[in-house]
Amino acid sequence: MKLTFMGTAGARFMVAKQVAASGGLFIEQGHAKISLDPGPGAIVQYAQRGVDLTTLDAIVISHRHLDHVGDVNVMVEAMTEGGFQHRGKVFCPSDALDDDPVVLKYLRRFPEEIIRLAPQTDYAVNGVSFTTSGKHVHQSETYGFRFGSRLGWVTDSGYYDEIAEQHRADVMLVHTVLLQRIPGLPHLCVDDAERIIRDAKPRLAFLTHYGMAVWRANPDRLAADMTQRLGIEVRAAHDGMTIEIE
Repeated sequence: MKLTFMGTAGARFMVAKQVAASGGLFIEQGHAKISLDPGPGAIVQYAQRGVDLTTLDAIVISHRHLDHVGDVNVMVEAMTEGGFQHRGKVFCPSDALDDDPVVLKYLRRFPEEIIRLAPQTDYAVNGVSFTTSGKHVHQSETYGFRFGSRLGWVTDSGYYDEIAEQHRADVMLVHTVLLQRIPGLPHLCVDDAERIIRDAKPRLAFLTHYGMAVWRANPDRLAADMTQRLGIEVRAAHDGMTIEIE
């Protein structure tokens, strides 16, 4: 499994200023190619890295917020060659399709299939299987993902008791938006990320999807400090970083 970070920006100010890119995550395994959360500028990030989007098998959306879906419609058009090729799948929560949809109605006939995600349910794309978490604590319907025992992807959420168990894997990606917890704002802070990593005990963990305060505090330093305290390797993701999970 090969991962490419097409962006590590989280929250509106990081995205609006493009302090870091906001193109989401690209997964390749075997013949499968999957785009996760193609936020604003994703189409540019994929083009700059030479990814032929007509070979994409699926687009997976964790939730409907703009920093996660800003480029989903142009990505669907690219995947389907402007709708002339009926191919690929889109996985998304129901509220990305219903009232005030973020996946536009006119192009929903372009992909081979659009699948509404449900909590703790198994899905498959061209030989790659993944499972949704329970519903995250967030302002919209939101799911994290676990790709077998290899990869756990903890997207935006407030902390909840089962979050570490539901995403436990050899390698974990944790969206770390807040430097410190802010009451009433359902996002993970640095302490939450550390607690998740401590409880899940992955072989390797990555911090990503930074808010502005986390960015200013230096994600590399935060990850190094976490490694020292936990005895588990924690790294800070950066735009364009590629890793391979054996």
